[in-house]
Amino acid sequence: MPLQEANWTCSGCALAWVMRSTGLDPSMSEWAAISAIGRPDNVNAQVGLVDGSGTQLRRVYSEYGQDTVQEWLDFDSVYDLASYTTGQISGQAWYHWVALRGVDGPNLWIANSAPGYKGIYSILSRDDFARLGGFNVVWLV
Repeated sequence: MPLQEANWTCSGCALAWVMRSTGLDPSMSEWAAISAIGRPDNVNAQVGLVDGSGTQLRRVYSEYGQDTVQEWLDFDSVYDLASYTTGQISGQAWYHWVALRGVDGPNLWIANSAPGYKGIYSILSRDDFARLGGFNVVWLV
């Protein structure tokens, strides 16, 4: 995952990663994703993603014909999802969006555009999840 270019663009970076990794848009960049989300009304330097529910992320996926679901989920539910699909997650105490890559043993494997932020790199453990949650999840169906 490329590093985010600004401290507020994590949602766009994660969206771009999912779009590239699934082939929905193999060339989507961070800034193209930010534009698709809708700058400055839906994502901006003051707050990042304005509506943390993921509504605008879901809208972008929908524009590419991709169905999604959004829910606040526990670790086990996200772990189950990550074993067969991708999407984006954000912890309420983390205030940071990342993409789901899969699972790595008992952990979530994530695409994180700000490695090291709040101690998280590419692995999100159950303990980290509890420390940084609750978690809002937008996943592809």
